[in-house]
Amino acid sequence: MNMNSYYQLAKNDYLFLQSAKGSKLYNNIAIQSQQVIEKYLKHLVYTFSIEHNEALRALKSHSLVKLNSILLETGIDLELSRGDLAILKDYYYDAKYPGDNFIIVSKEDAEHALYVVEEVKSKIENYLSSIGYCDKSGALLEDGTCKS
Repeated sequence: MNMNSYYQLAKNDYLFLQSAKGSKLYNNIAIQSQQVIEKYLKHLVYTFSIEHNEALRALKSHSLVKLNSILLETGIDLELSRGDLAILKDYYYDAKYPGDNFIIVSKEDAEHALYVVEEVKSKIENYLSSIGYCDKSGALLEDGTCKS
């Protein structure tokens, strides 16, 4: 697997997340869910919206809402829930690092994070397929076949 793209990193993180599903490590599940979605969204921004004046800054951040806003402003509407993205963004810091804002993620919240991952992954794969890209590698199809 070529790991030199946001898409491939997202798929790798997704596979790791799948291995953690049955555990009770809810904070880690929430954090990893955020990471998977972040990398999938960054792939779209990097591939299709890099000319946006805030794209480079957003690629260096962890704001799922900002990444989705850039996609929306460049004509890519995946119909993602802004509320879900905002909650998952908070997990990146609040479930990961100690401090006043530290949270303990519940089983229900971890399950919701996993649900959002599946939804975002599916919508991104469907979008890529609909415009002639390979949903396995995130790359443009060559002669109708996926190449990595």
